[in-house]
Amino acid sequence: MGVSLGGDSGPGAVRKFPTGANYAEALQHPELCFSDPDLKHGTVQQSPVLGPKAISGNFASVFSVTARNGQRYALKCFTRDSPTLGKRYAAISAALGGLGAGGLSQPWPVGFDFLEQGVLVGREWYPAVKMTWIQGTGLITWIERNLGDPAALHTLADNFLAMTADLEKHGIAHGDLQHGNLLVAADGSFRLVDYDGMYVPALRGEQATENGHRNYQSPTRTAADFGPAMDRFSAWTIELALLAVATDPGLWTQLHDRHGEFLILSEADFKEPATSLAWPVLLTHPDKRVRDMASRVKSFLGRSASALPPLTPDAVRIPGQRKGSGASANGYGAGLSVGRPTVTSWTPPASATPTPASGVPAWMVGRVPAAQAPAQQPAAGAGGRAGFAGRGAGDLFAAVGALLSTSTPGALVLAAAQPVDVLPAAQGVALLTSAAMVGLGRRRRPEYRAARKRVRELKRRSRELADPASAYERLEKEIRVLDEALAKDNTASDQRIQALQIELRDGQSRITMDLNRRTDQAQQQLAGLAAKERRLLDKALEPAIRAHIQDRLRRTPIQEALSLSNMGAKMVRALQDAGIRSAADFIGVDFSHNPSVVFLVRPGGQRVRVPGIGEARATALSDWRQGLERRARATAPTTVPATTKAQIKSDIATLRRTHKAEIKQAEAESQQKKSALQRRITDERARLTAQRQQRAMDTQRKRAELLQRQKQLAGSEVEWARVVGELAVARKEARGVLGAGRYVRFLVTGR
Repeated sequence: MGVSLGGDSGPGAVRKFPTGANYAEALQHPELCFSDPDLKHGTVQQSPVLGPKAISGNFASVFSVTARNGQRYALKCFTRDSPTLGKRYAAISAALGGLGAGGLSQPWPVGFDFLEQGVLVGREWYPAVKMTWIQGTGLITWIERNLGDPAALHTLADNFLAMTADLEKHGIAHGDLQHGNLLVAADGSFRLVDYDGMYVPALRGEQATENGHRNYQSPTRTAADFGPAMDRFSAWTIELALLAVATDPGLWTQLHDRHGEFLILSEADFKEPATSLAWPVLLTHPDKRVRDMASRVKSFLGRSASALPPLTPDAVRIPGQRKGSGASANGYGAGLSVGRPTVTSWTPPASATPTPASGVPAWMVGRVPAAQAPAQQPAAGAGGRAGFAGRGAGDLFAAVGALLSTSTPGALVLAAAQPVDVLPAAQGVALLTSAAMVGLGRRRRPEYRAARKRVRELKRRSRELADPASAYERLEKEIRVLDEALAKDNTASDQRIQALQIELRDGQSRITMDLNRRTDQAQQQLAGLAAKERRLLDKALEPAIRAHIQDRLRRTPIQEALSLSNMGAKMVRALQDAGIRSAADFIGVDFSHNPSVVFLVRPGGQRVRVPGIGEARATALSDWRQGLERRARATAPTTVPATTKAQIKSDIATLRRTHKAEIKQAEAESQQKKSALQRRITDERARLTAQRQQRAMDTQRKRAELLQRQKQLAGSEVEWARVVGELAVARKEARGVLGAGRYVRFLVTGR
């Protein structure tokens, strides 16, 4: 890394920088616009139509340039000036260059050169950063490609954890830790790019030039947080996302918006956690590790960066966990040993699921009871009371029904209600009915149902053991069907959850638009109240001004018109004879009918023709009167009476309260609608999540049972002989201890 200084821009000077389009135009001729030899003789990547291809951001445009030797560079051309740009990159270059490769968990720093004379645009040189082009995959793309590989996702989380530990160890903070600046290399290690906002110890005391991506930063972050701790919130947020998705890949589909610039948490979740859809899912997740991490990250909201703990392996390890335990001991964690959570919502293929002696997958141990083999189930009559025990209402009904069925024909004959010759047939029907009642009561007994169930299981087991290969394939097929059904259900659940997210976003947008529509008019009226108050004050003052002007005009006799050059005493007398004795007795002149015939207009609107007053004299009189009016207006009152002014201000205050109340009411109703929508979506999402988790648990129980049965197929000959023996015993028990005769005795004696 290095910094190439040059040029004539003085320190502290801020100038206007070129746009991305300006740079693209200049880069059409690399031999002219570059001074760096690698770039000067290099090839700039082109777009099909628009020339040099740029990746544009808020502060710069990035171009790809390939040197003659095949080395590819990312050239960052700044579109906004910073007086400390050179100083910052010099400090960053020195700090990163001093990191020994052996002391880092992975080669995350990217080599760069800061070129003061980077690009010539027009006649002026502008700085640029020449950074080695990194062959890597964007973080979001990498996650989506590896959702089916939890081990790889765990390794990625461990590598991210190791990289942040490197940064903390050396007192460095990136400043904009987010998916766009994290590239994943082919070996799963990270490469960190874009060092514009990076902090290194040499920059202590400076202010931040940017606050980072809004979906990864605490709402409390400011430029004053520029320091070694400023990455901590975003680091914890990213680690939570990586561990959550590694634990339960379904969370990616549930919480990630493919059109959003975030992993599983966004700015809205940080600013309004009460209305977030993501936090309830994470905080109630079946996996304790996810719940604990989510609870901890949520507790960071509102806290300053310096108050947050650094992200280290010890910080994220489950309390009480030993180093070297868990899956990391098997090579997942690159030696970091941060532990592995229990997967609960994702079903791995049967071939990839380790099965311990209990028949339950290792990652389900402790969550579901191990399935027991049929051979381990105790016989119905073993170890205690044999046969039937405890007569119930059903047994009483069967006994009474059998007794009545048997005795009824004889009773009817004795009562002469039917002929004696039909007694044998009737008695036969009665005996059949009685046997049916006894049989029904016997079949309803739990002891008999358990015995029959055991016989059926042993018969099925004997068939499986008679042809273990077919049985194994059949069980394998059942496992696949279970997995496929769960995957199908999860896909449908994911689609419904995504639809709920869209429904929430669109619903909130509609509510906001309706709120804006309702409040726009009130806001405009509220903003115009100051002008309205001025108009009302002016209007209230106008009568006093008119009275003052009228009084001045009335006190000015028409004789003063003698001062006009074309007015004499004769004309003044003619005006007086026409009733115009002061300046207030006429308000203007009228030439509308005939320019040669002029009328003076009286205050009441009457038109008066004065002999000798033509166009010139009438114009002079009008100008004279207007001059008097202007002078009178200049001395008119400028304030309204205190009582009038107070009334106007009171009326305006009432209007202001009214408009504010309208806005407040609209906002309250809007918030109620948003809250109702949020509750409905949250409840529906919680229901879907609970169903999803229950389906996963039920599937795993069934899966564990099928795996146990597969395991028991081993040594099938011996097992088959044992099962056949047990089947014979079970049948004998069902026919003997639980037979019809024993049941009749039980009905009579209760034993």
